[in-house]
Amino acid sequence: MICRPRLMKEQNDLQKLNDPTMIIQVNETDILIWYVYLFGPEETPFENGIFKIKVSIPPNYPVKAPTLHFLTRIFHPNVHMDTGEVCLEVLSQKWEPRWTIESIIRAVRLMLQEPNPDSPLNCDAANLLRANDIIGYKSIAQYYTSKYAIDKHEYMNKVNVKDKKTQ
Repeated sequence: MICRPRLMKEQNDLQKLNDPTMIIQVNETDILIWYVYLFGPEETPFENGIFKIKVSIPPNYPVKAPTLHFLTRIFHPNVHMDTGEVCLEVLSQKWEPRWTIESIIRAVRLMLQEPNPDSPLNCDAANLLRANDIIGYKSIAQYYTSKYAIDKHEYMNKVNVKDKKTQ
């Protein structure tokens, strides 16, 4: 597995970064499976949620792109409603070995902020945006966030309580 040293470096870099918008967990028994808990971007219908994403890394990474699937249900034109598959050009046509797991996750975060209805995996979400029904799109996306995502405020309260207990 040629990608092992690179993945170890990327994992270390991410731990040092300590980015408050994402939590990364590497599978203990398989370094090719990562889980990302992505905090929904502010001022989007996803802002109150935390979304779990599975990153499956091929053995020939970085030559070949990883695949990403939302394990948390989400209403977004670029995420397949049933499988959670993510449609991003950087994961297909525009993939380059210089991309990292961190940069891909940042691209997903940007995708949540700027949905692309012209490349849909969820036609219902895309049609709402194409019809300029922003209120309808945001309402459904907020509903899915409240129903399926981890509640960001609840999570932060639990983290703060744990921090206080360890002091």
